Amino acid sequence: MLNIKKVYSRGDTEIETYLIKKIKKGNQEAFENLLIHYKEYLYKIAYSYVKNKESALDIIQESTYKAWMNIHTLKNKTVFKNWITKILINTAINYIKKESKIVSLDEDTPLVYKESGISIEEKIDLYKAIDLLKPKYKSVKIEEISDILDLPINTIKIQLKRARESLSNILKEDYLSE
Repeated sequence: MLNIKKVYSRGDTEIETYLIKKIKKGNQEAFENLLIHYKEYLYKIAYSYVKNKESALDIIQESTYKAWMNIHTLKNKTVFKNWITKILINTAINYIKKESKIVSLDEDTPLVYKESGISIEEKIDLYKAIDLLKPKYKSVKIEEISDILDLPINTIKIQLKRARESLSNILKEDYLSE
């Protein structure tokens, strides 16, 4: 097995390109090494979508399978991180859509449907979660988001502005009415 720490000491881009060439030839060990290098990064992204350890690991597993099965579609060998991130995000979104269709009722689940869809408890949880984020996670570069989502930078800026406005309105609604 390749020593990933030794291999990555030569430079990420050069080694990543080398490993991807081996992967495209069917070398599963090289694929495992590349995933080991990105495992923490992939877990953080998956967890940020589902907020559950087991679900995040399921998403990573499914994304890894999809990446292995479609590695031949990776055209630029230097963008593996962006490519697998996009697979992971799409897998997470599909997972959330699938899970949102499943409704389980227990003693603590209220049977009242809210039109807004967001309870006060959820808003408080959101504020707490944002406060707990380290500063480096609060400041992702727009260029990086653009690369990962394969969208123009101006589109990302507009979507972020709209999301902030929408989030602001959602969070203000119940606090103003109480």
